[in-house]
Amino acid sequence: MAVAVVGGALLSAFVNVLFERLASREVLDLFRGKESIVKLLEDLKTTLNSAALLLDDAEEKLIKDRRVKKWLDDLKDTVYAADDLVYKIDTEALRKERGGESQSSLASKVLMKLNPTLFTAFDKKIKPEIEEILGKLKLLLEPNNNPGLKIVENKKLPERTPAPRVEESDVYGRKDEKKAIIELLQSHDVSNKNLSVIPIVGMGGIGKTTLAQLVYNDERVSTMFQTKAWVTVGDGEIDCLKVMRRVIEQVTKSKKWITKEQYVLQEELIKTLKEKKFLLVLDDVWDEDPHKWDVLKSSFKSGLHGSTILLTTRSTNVASIMKTGSIHQLAQLSDDDGWGLFAKHALIDVGYSDLERIGRQIVRKCNGLPLAIKSLAGLLRGKQNKEEWDYILNIDIWELYERKSIGILPALWLSYHYLPSHLKPCFAYCATFPKDYKFIKEEMIALWMAEGFLHNDSRKRSMEEVGEEYFQDLTSRSFFQPANKYIWSNFSMHDLMHDLAIFVSGEFCFEMDDTKVFNCASRCRHFSYRGKTYDPIKFEGLFNAKGLRTLFIRSTKLQMEHLLCALVHTGGCLRVLSLYGSNITKLPDSIGDLMYLKYLNLSHTEIEEIPSTVCNLYNLQTLNLWNCSKLTQLPTNIGNLINLRYLHIPFFVKETPIQIGKLKSLQTLNKFVVGKNSECGIKLLKDLQDLHGTLTIKGLENAVDVNDVLEAELKNKKFLTELNLNFDGSHGFDDSQKKRQILDALKPHANLKSLHIEHYKGTSFPDWVKDQLYSNLVEVSLYSCENCCLLPSLGQLPSLKSLEIWGFPGVVNIGLEFYYSSDVGSLKPFRSLKTLQFRRMSNLQEWSFIQGEVEDGVFPCLRELTLINCPRLKVSLPDFLPSLRKLHIEECESLLPLVPRAQQMDVAFPCLGILDISDCQGQGNLLKGGLPRSLKEIRIRHCYNLEALDKEAFQHLTSLDKLIISLCDKLRCLPSALSTSLSYLYIQDCPLLTPRVQREIGEDWPIIHNILNLDIDGYWRRAHNC
Repeated sequence: MAVAVVGGALLSAFVNVLFERLASREVLDLFRGKESIVKLLEDLKTTLNSAALLLDDAEEKLIKDRRVKKWLDDLKDTVYAADDLVYKIDTEALRKERGGESQSSLASKVLMKLNPTLFTAFDKKIKPEIEEILGKLKLLLEPNNNPGLKIVENKKLPERTPAPRVEESDVYGRKDEKKAIIELLQSHDVSNKNLSVIPIVGMGGIGKTTLAQLVYNDERVSTMFQTKAWVTVGDGEIDCLKVMRRVIEQVTKSKKWITKEQYVLQEELIKTLKEKKFLLVLDDVWDEDPHKWDVLKSSFKSGLHGSTILLTTRSTNVASIMKTGSIHQLAQLSDDDGWGLFAKHALIDVGYSDLERIGRQIVRKCNGLPLAIKSLAGLLRGKQNKEEWDYILNIDIWELYERKSIGILPALWLSYHYLPSHLKPCFAYCATFPKDYKFIKEEMIALWMAEGFLHNDSRKRSMEEVGEEYFQDLTSRSFFQPANKYIWSNFSMHDLMHDLAIFVSGEFCFEMDDTKVFNCASRCRHFSYRGKTYDPIKFEGLFNAKGLRTLFIRSTKLQMEHLLCALVHTGGCLRVLSLYGSNITKLPDSIGDLMYLKYLNLSHTEIEEIPSTVCNLYNLQTLNLWNCSKLTQLPTNIGNLINLRYLHIPFFVKETPIQIGKLKSLQTLNKFVVGKNSECGIKLLKDLQDLHGTLTIKGLENAVDVNDVLEAELKNKKFLTELNLNFDGSHGFDDSQKKRQILDALKPHANLKSLHIEHYKGTSFPDWVKDQLYSNLVEVSLYSCENCCLLPSLGQLPSLKSLEIWGFPGVVNIGLEFYYSSDVGSLKPFRSLKTLQFRRMSNLQEWSFIQGEVEDGVFPCLRELTLINCPRLKVSLPDFLPSLRKLHIEECESLLPLVPRAQQMDVAFPCLGILDISDCQGQGNLLKGGLPRSLKEIRIRHCYNLEALDKEAFQHLTSLDKLIISLCDKLRCLPSALSTSLSYLYIQDCPLLTPRVQREIGEDWPIIHNILNLDIDGYWRRAHNC
């Protein structure tokens, strides 16, 4: 018998929610006095409960017994139908509660008032549907149809310990492999070839992508190549156009190569990579077509010697087709490394001998696959019960896998099987998406909500908070993984996890592309299509999918208007509709007939108008109109969408509808535009008290009544974390006192973390901007405040980490008021600040610093300081910036002579690693006197009057690794001594210097001949083997 690790069957979550909804007040009120329907619903609940008692035994056996799988699929199909039925009842109850039109005639309404027990048209329609579903359930439960299932005890899963976020340093057993590949990249065997290919070959889940990421992100590798690109290929046929397009986009930072022909892309790729040494990672390659690889390789041969393709694949055939010299076969983790990884994720003390003994046996069963090890460690995280570990070790699925009776990894199946039941539908739903799909966390939570997967408990949390918990739990168990280490909201699934999702979802999810035909319409509930061609025959089955709930279509080739019109008539159960990036320009008016729709995504489309019938969708929770560039207004009756929680308004919408204030359920509103008419004023925000995340308020130049602004009650919106206030469109002084009063009335709640103010026309800022009560404020940006003569006193904000001040032409002096205000004590100013930027301060001349400051300096935590376009600033920088890592000075001609002198630099900036100087025209001899020894990188650009680099400034830079010099017309020579630590030198468009650094004949060649990597006017070479 299963012990406490059992999580519950997938359908249990559906059934539990159905129980609650069938017993809700709305359902009881709708059928009050109609005993025959009430009796049917009670019978339905009883029958569902009987089925639910068998679910855990069924899921335990489904992987071993095909009869059980068929029974479970039949039951799932019927439970889906029951869920759809209850949803219809919920919608009818909502419509009646709002006083909307029902399906009854006027005469029927009169009779209903006289006798409430009379059946409505809806009652007459719904009763036989209940009877049909009830009959199907009872048939499944008959002894002749029961495949030997019995009631088993299901003990609740104990509370799990949250997982720590795993960084690259937590990767086990791959240091030697990483070192070997980097050495191969550096070796002569690689660099003396026109194009080299290094394949990393290994079975699924072994860590090929992880190893490639470790190499790709290594600093040494970054200095070896001029440019890098990463393309995830995925299983199936390789798309040469996609690979070429992605490489061009990443190298050129341009998205214009969308619809080009192959020969055009090929020529552009050759041009893009010409005379560049590049590293290209092709991740997860399956296609073994030699012709396609010949096309790709010919496109990449314009790069310099040493250019390399690093590919990951499960197939040695792929490696041989690429004609590589050697294959890096990735081995499984050793038992010790596997145990270290397991213990890390299970949060187990390695000294716990009993658990370590069992754990090491579990790890051996995982065959050294990191994904399998992490997933099982997540299952047992924080558990100290020896019986739970023994149960996982001895369960019979391991034997079934060894006998080839099942095709999925036992470790992954166990991780899924013992998931809590409420997480299983969330995971299975992901089979709707393609393998290489990258999803945003908030998007996935909104989809789960629309599908009814989120179950609130008694803790009075929002559905978004519940979804956040679900998502974090699945991520901590390795079902999801971050897709980008820099963007924590982007996630993906490992392809083996995706295979598992397909297995458990069965016929109920279908993901189609150009190579597949839709052939499982009768049971399909969730469908997605991503392709480039339109074949009507492929979509015929879609019109027979009567129970379809989810429809994702991402294609620029489909005849969307025709397809939508047809689907509206057959898609009565549709809850999710996403047309992201499709070529649709118009929605049919019949879209309003999709009464059960909860999620509508029209982002990145050419849609020109939203029909008013969309506002009949009372159940709609998400309306995403992001980047609908042709959409300029929203429907006036948008207030009907009383359940709307997420509304993303496109940029070109110039006025927010008056009814926006009725959307009291809104959790996310990206933008509010203050209209010129007082009826469209900011006061419409008053009742939107549950807004979360980021809110941008534009058109504040139209706010003229302070009382209207106060009525918006921003100070009570405690869930907002980022506020953007934009007074764009106002010019001149206007009434600066009035503008200050308006900004004063916009005072936000103290929970705010990020504040941005743009085009404010007052002469000073209100007191709340500097208030210490904003202890959570970590980011402040003030842009284009042309009339302000003094900066606000921001120094006392205790948590402020990032400060950007742009476009204050009226500020001449930054005085002590910047650090302190008269009404606060003498707390250390800017004690948390890490990044500080001043830009376009055209009249700034003086910047005062506090003298006699304590040991850790004026800005004790400041890591980056940026000064751009401050041409009159003459003050020296602070004497001591102990944490400064990066200093960027641009268009500050008067500042440079006043930086600390050589003997002070090591003391003033002891941690400075990057110095970036640009567009400083007044200097003939730059930084004369010395630089701090800690410098690792120096960039000097657009200094047209620079004639020489002082020898004393460079001779002691023992850590200097990279020197970049460009567009310095008068620079005659390099310093006579450069540190031996320098490994990368870049010189571009320096006409007097270039001849001096020519190989062998240049006067400065002896200075640079030992530098490993040289890039002179686009010609990349290694100095010692060119």
